[in-house]
Amino acid sequence: MRTSSVLGLVLITSMLVAPLSGCSTAPKVGNRAEFLDRASSSRSWFERSVYGLRDQIQDSAGYVIFPNVTQYGILFGGGTMGRGALYRPDGSQVGWAAINTGSIGLQAGVQGFRMIMVLEDEAVVRKFMANQLGGQVAGVVVFGAGGSAKAPFRRGVACYQGANKGLMAGMNIGLDYIRYKPLDSG
Repeated sequence: MRTSSVLGLVLITSMLVAPLSGCSTAPKVGNRAEFLDRASSSRSWFERSVYGLRDQIQDSAGYVIFPNVTQYGILFGGGTMGRGALYRPDGSQVGWAAINTGSIGLQAGVQGFRMIMVLEDEAVVRKFMANQLGGQVAGVVVFGAGGSAKAPFRRGVACYQGANKGLMAGMNIGLDYIRYKPLDSG
């Protein structure tokens, strides 16, 4: 296949996949109570599954919970998307978050997972709220109750991921694809 044909196929696939990767930062008003219940149960699941996580959260400046993140791939394009909520260590919600990435390369399938990001200090929370976190962080994949150890902070973030169904391998999160929206902005 000629280079121009491959490039054309990649561009067309990317244009078809791009609309699938969009999601608003905050859930619809009518869905927020259910979303926050899932976020609360996800935090409880992570705290039962990761030894030392509860203390890490209490010693941090905040955390972001994504109760349901979807990762998908269709031919030469794919992405990751999900909504989250930013909390202070005392459990008070500060705002909303969304992860939304696109990817190019041969891929196929769909998987769902939940994720929690612990933000080390107030400077990292401010960067997160200004949508200025960047780079990649690797995290701990959580498989079950008491089975995982606390993740170290990298770039001020400790990240955990647990499969909603099935088992997963490693994880790598692009921080610059996670956006924040204040609670009072809708």
